[in-house]
Amino acid sequence: MIKTAAIVLHRYSYSDSSWIVRVLTQSNGLLSFILKGGKQEKSAFKGVLDPLSLCEIVYRDRPNAELLFVKEATLISWHSHVRENLESLACALVMAEMVMKYAPAGIPLENEFMLLREALAQMDEANPSNTIFSKWLHAACDLWGYQLDLETCTTCGAPMTGPAADFHPESGGVICHNCLGTKEPRARQSTLEDFWNLAKGNELCNKTGVENALISYLRNHIGYLKELNSLSWLQEVRKLCYPQNK
Repeated sequence: MIKTAAIVLHRYSYSDSSWIVRVLTQSNGLLSFILKGGKQEKSAFKGVLDPLSLCEIVYRDRPNAELLFVKEATLISWHSHVRENLESLACALVMAEMVMKYAPAGIPLENEFMLLREALAQMDEANPSNTIFSKWLHAACDLWGYQLDLETCTTCGAPMTGPAADFHPESGGVICHNCLGTKEPRARQSTLEDFWNLAKGNELCNKTGVENALISYLRNHIGYLKELNSLSWLQEVRKLCYPQNK
């Protein structure tokens, strides 16, 4: 029997009474469980293994099995504040789906687990910072082998002393003013300023610009990020939350 902390990433309907849940465990990476009778009112797992919940689970390890069975599950945090804020919920679901689809399978993912756990805990605070999703994206780039240095010019290697002159996702970094020369920058000035704010740990002026730039960076390296269903939902949520930015 194995006991480990776990974050529920997604839940699929399996039958009229059961669920399949996909989780990120602290000790054994990505796993899938079948919850027989999980939809029933008297289920021991009701309200415990919901998407985005942080739990402690006990299960029997079965090497090479696609679906495992949960013996016990104890709720640690339901992240109620995240669920009460539609935009926070949408961002959290994007993070969960990215881990589920793009994190390496079949190996321990303790760093990914701790990164997601910390981001969800920060989002669950009464007044969360507007940098949480951007910081998570930036850190995920490093974890998955796509390190993005926001404080060094990717062309000449000079350290930045302020906002970069441009950002090129395909080349993997920011460009200093000397290297850009007289060329027109492709990135917006507000995004470049917020990249500098992100690097220095400051609040962002326009978080969506940085988030979109980091997602474009991952899209260039991973190649199939458009398949994220939650990303489309986040964009729709933001249209509702900020209609002036349509």
